[in-house]
Amino acid sequence: MPLKQLTRGQQRSLAISRELGQLIVATSNDSFAELEPKFMALQKRLVATVSSETERLEIRRRIAEELVNAAFGLDCPWPIFGRTLRRIQRLGYTDVERRYHIAALFLLWCQQHPEHAPKARRLLDEAEQRLLRLPRQHLYRTELLEQLLGLRARTGLR
Repeated sequence: MPLKQLTRGQQRSLAISRELGQLIVATSNDSFAELEPKFMALQKRLVATVSSETERLEIRRRIAEELVNAAFGLDCPWPIFGRTLRRIQRLGYTDVERRYHIAALFLLWCQQHPEHAPKARRLLDEAEQRLLRLPRQHLYRTELLEQLLGLRARTGLR
């Protein structure tokens, strides 16, 4: 669909995604201490550009998800990883796929930090319960439940 045919909301969403993507690339070699303030500054700027609380919440969620991704990728210690995890849990998840993604990252992070595995297992169990509530034909349900089984097998957490 050409850009001119997109609604104003779709254009804004595309612009936000573009800016977030550019920041992810620009901070790819940064430490967490360096990149976190950059993401928070972007969040502040983006939140100020939208008018609805729903859009503001979604921007906060997207930034929070990226910070969890960064904390995972940088193998941050629990004080940092746990803080990013609590933030996304407090904000809530956009959908069941993102809930699963965060739970999966936490479980994978626990391979290096096994003392937190019970918390990760609970989070993954919650994600699984949400997936099971989806209609049987739902693409996310089938695909993510298969991934979840593989993840449990790979990590040894049944």
